[in-house]
Order: sequence, then structure tokens, then C-alpha cells
Amino acid sequence: MSESIIANVATIQRRKYYANILMNESTMTNVITTQRRRYYASTSMNESTMTNVITTQRRRCCSFDSPGLARNEPTLGKRSQGDSTP
Repeated sequence: MSESIIANVATIQRRKYYANILMNESTMTNVITTQRRRYYASTSMNESTMTNVITTQRRRCCSFDSPGLARNEPTLGKRSQGDSTP
């Protein structure tokens, strides 16, 4: 929506100030390109950060220091040790 408004304004202004609008168009193009690159870089960085967090959490919950720890972990459908509720 913003790009179409800018294009319409550029077309109207081009008729009045042809030399001035060329500089404005290139400036607006650079601003739009820079903002898109920053947003893309930010998204990529967040995705890699989230991947690292997920990988770290998986390693922590799936690895055990000793076999004794595995016995105390709750299992789906089974009661944990020391639980007296039916």
C-alpha cells in the first residue's frame, strides 16, 4: 500500500519537478531496500536463536547422567515411584 502511494506521488511530482524527483525516488528505494534487509536479517537471527534453544532443551531432557535418573522420570500412562494415588 505504501509503495503504491509513493508511486502515485512520484508520478504527480515528476510532472512538476523532474530533476528533483529522481533523487527522491532513489532515496525511497534505498530506504525500502534497507528496511527489507534489516527485517530479513532479524528474522534469520531469531530463527537460528530459536533452533539453538530447542536443540539445547532437547539435549537436556533426553540425556541422563546415570541410569538411576531415568527411573525417576514420569512415563505416560504409568505412575511415578512413590505415588500412592490410583
